[in-house]
Amino acid sequence: MREMAGFLNTGASLASDITLTIYLFLLVPGMLLGFYFARRKKYSPNHKLTMTSVVLLNWVLIVFVMVVGYRDGVLPYLDPRYAAQFAGDPRIALPTIHGILGGVAQLIATYLVIRMWFENILPSWLMVKRIKRYMRFTLALWLVTASLGAVIYFSWYINP
Repeated sequence: MREMAGFLNTGASLASDITLTIYLFLLVPGMLLGFYFARRKKYSPNHKLTMTSVVLLNWVLIVFVMVVGYRDGVLPYLDPRYAAQFAGDPRIALPTIHGILGGVAQLIATYLVIRMWFENILPSWLMVKRIKRYMRFTLALWLVTASLGAVIYFSWYINP
């Protein structure tokens, strides 16, 4: 799937096209739907199931598409021998920033989902206070990361 041509006719792989499509039509709307449910105080099962689905699907994409794409498309150029040549290259800098921000967002989101499912079992010292702040921060990070993902797609495949 990584070697197959994509369906958006951009020169991207099928995996990249599917990932972009999933983010645009499932994950970002799912994140916003989860926010909607939380604002309407429809925590269980609506918010809980929506955010669990978003987090799990996001993990699948991170592990099977993004880590591989970063390994193949960015890591070879992070070698110190090439650092001067690619230091200002957005095709290298943007995926690195995307990975850091997305990784932080995904780890926080994973913690928050675990907290939602096991809030009656977890010890109080393990549960954050003011959870809304963490949820909103995570949503903001996710949206910034998704936007960066679209910019990366553009810079890698549409305007290389």
